[in-house]
Amino acid sequence: MAEHALFVPECWADTALMHALLVTPNNHNLISHAQGIGNVGRVLKDEKGLRQGRRLVGMVDRDKKFAENPYLAEFTQIVAGSLDRTSPHCILRHATRPDQHLIVLNPACDTWLFQAAQEASVSLIDLDIATTLPEFIDFCKQDGITNNPRMKELLWAIQQARPAIYRELADFIASIMDITPKKAH
Repeated sequence: MAEHALFVPECWADTALMHALLVTPNNHNLISHAQGIGNVGRVLKDEKGLRQGRRLVGMVDRDKKFAENPYLAEFTQIVAGSLDRTSPHCILRHATRPDQHLIVLNPACDTWLFQAAQEASVSLIDLDIATTLPEFIDFCKQDGITNNPRMKELLWAIQQARPAIYRELADFIASIMDITPKKAH
């Protein structure tokens, strides 16, 4: 397992998703919530060259702030997905730092989670979670959403179903961590 990986999600919903994707024990040591896209860029930039062999993976939403961040603009090599506006996500690698990756959720994590739940046929009603996108977005923006039991149940259900939208990210994280992803039954 990669000992020097660090995952830097932008918001609390991204952090909750990263915990689900990173299915290793004690993953809290590997996730550093950055609170904002500018802070994700700053963490990745500050780590540039400081630790040999350290792998860094940022997770951000594709919004106007993404295009405005100079360091994130250096992530140009597409590893998976697409930057096309219709693609749910894209995984990029830094142009000169192959140990740095960036997961860009389109347009944002809350919408990505909503799409993943639909693709996985997860019943939001059964989980007592809003079933319309605007209300679902409000749910994802709640304080403490990372530890919300309904969010954890949602992520567990998506994880178990492993829809394509989730599987690509889970397989990528597994490859970064040098672990074999769990297979759906």
